[in-house]
Amino acid sequence: MRAEEIRVKHKIELPKLILAGEDVISSVGEELKRMGVRSVLIITSKTPHSLFKDKLASSLSSEGIKFKFLVDVFKTHKETVENFSSHEFLKEADAIVGLGGGKVIDVSKLIAEQKSKNFISIPTVPSHDGIASPLVSLPAEDKWYSRFSKTPLAVFADTEILSKAPQVYISSGFGDVIGKLTAVKDWRLAHLLTGEYYGEYAAQQAKGCADGILKKSEEIGAKSKEGVRALVEALISCGIVISIAGSSRPCSGSEHLFAHALDYVANFPSTHGLEVGVGTIMMSYLHDMDWMEIKENLERAKAATTAKEIGVNEEQLVKALSLAAKIRPERYTILGEKGLTIEAAANLAKVTKVIKS
Repeated sequence: MRAEEIRVKHKIELPKLILAGEDVISSVGEELKRMGVRSVLIITSKTPHSLFKDKLASSLSSEGIKFKFLVDVFKTHKETVENFSSHEFLKEADAIVGLGGGKVIDVSKLIAEQKSKNFISIPTVPSHDGIASPLVSLPAEDKWYSRFSKTPLAVFADTEILSKAPQVYISSGFGDVIGKLTAVKDWRLAHLLTGEYYGEYAAQQAKGCADGILKKSEEIGAKSKEGVRALVEALISCGIVISIAGSSRPCSGSEHLFAHALDYVANFPSTHGLEVGVGTIMMSYLHDMDWMEIKENLERAKAATTAKEIGVNEEQLVKALSLAAKIRPERYTILGEKGLTIEAAANLAKVTKVIKS
């Protein structure tokens, strides 16, 4: 038996509170006061600040919680962290609140980690599973990678806010969750072939999240409150699964490697979740799954299914597909150790109708 087959222990940290439903933002002050939080630094970007600052400020003020908003354009994670990490209010803040999308949440986690503060997640778009996970996605010189950072103390998922997000972000969240179908297959394959640790419970939970929202694809495509709530609950559950597994493995496999490679090749042409959805179509074919069903459900959710719909040409997509296995060479997937040749990548993209020629 290889040493990798036995994980002696891994730390599982979970949010103390997850509150989901309509007008949750009005309960933030009450819940934070109950948890002993007395002052917060709120990191956000221009749009969520203009739309939601008044409600959040009212909720915090009514409970006597001190707060300050910091608004940024979020060009890069590094610049924003450097700009905000020396802010004077950090000295008295009990927690860092991230109010916004993926970059806002990630930067807030990083500052909370750096300053040993609690982190509060208030997502305004349901585009990714990072809203409840301890992971952050970071740029490096030649790739994009994820690492563990700060588990949220609390997650406030206001479905009234989230259901009004632009369709592209809702469809992106759908694509991110659907990726779990191939991610768990990759994880199991790595366990069988390399002896990597594999957690059956975490894998089944991740798969269950994807199976659940497949049934809601039309509602998600229509932005119905029921559909968006199901999506939000799945995204939160996926974040919890990552904490349970002690790894992103149950939620990130070859489909995510493709998305990261595409960002490298084409400089972030689309949202992460839409790229993952397209990757899932192709990786499900390699795993001998029903890739047509996955494609049809992505279409019902108004998510991308072709190179054109994620803003890249056929050459860029094929190149990214051939480079995907090299993004994280230590992570074994259906792409193998060396990855696909250009010819094999082109054939895969054609047969799954991701490209035409």
